[in-house]
Amino acid sequence: MDAQTIENDEVHKKIYDYLVENAGVNVSGGIDPEENLLDSGILDSLGIAEITEYVEKEFGIEIDEDEITSQNYRTLTAFTAFCREKIAASAT
Repeated sequence: MDAQTIENDEVHKKIYDYLVENAGVNVSGGIDPEENLLDSGILDSLGIAEITEYVEKEFGIEIDEDEITSQNYRTLTAFTAFCREKIAASAT
């Protein structure tokens, strides 16, 4: 496994762990990476604000208000990919 893959797995793990710990609903069975976080209640408007603040601090990125969209926050897979893009952009 190369360094980029390990780093990407770390991004996914941190976001997943945060969601399990702070979800608006019981997710003791885990979160499917393709589960709709908004429809399932895992993320609500307050949860979106909180996870945005978390990832900004955790990964040293800045998320603009216009980037807080249902597309970027819909699933764990989508949100992780969005965060990876922001991390890569901030490293350049």
